[in-house]
Amino acid sequence: MDPRDPADPDTDKLHELADTVGDKAAEAKHRAEDRSATAALAATDLVDRARTRVFEAAEHGEEALPAPVVERGRRLAAAIREQPLPFAVGALAGFLVLWRILRRSR
Repeated sequence: MDPRDPADPDTDKLHELADTVGDKAAEAKHRAEDRSATAALAATDLVDRARTRVFEAAEHGEEALPAPVVERGRRLAAAIREQPLPFAVGALAGFLVLWRILRRSR
């Protein structure tokens, strides 16, 4: 059996086997792409539902709080959106201080 010899009958079998393997690999690739697309759609749907719940909770919270508190919260959120780095550094520093305090209290 010499696969390089086109007259060899086993060469046809090898070519058929290679074609079958290629077809199965292409099918597996398409199934994986379909599954990843389905997962992406499910994740997008989940994020959309979570966003809706957060907005509903925020609206409910605004209704329960006095107007000055709501206004301060909006101003704080706007300031954080404009300059997130100082707030992130402050939050990290606060977390580290809290971590150190809790670690020493053991």
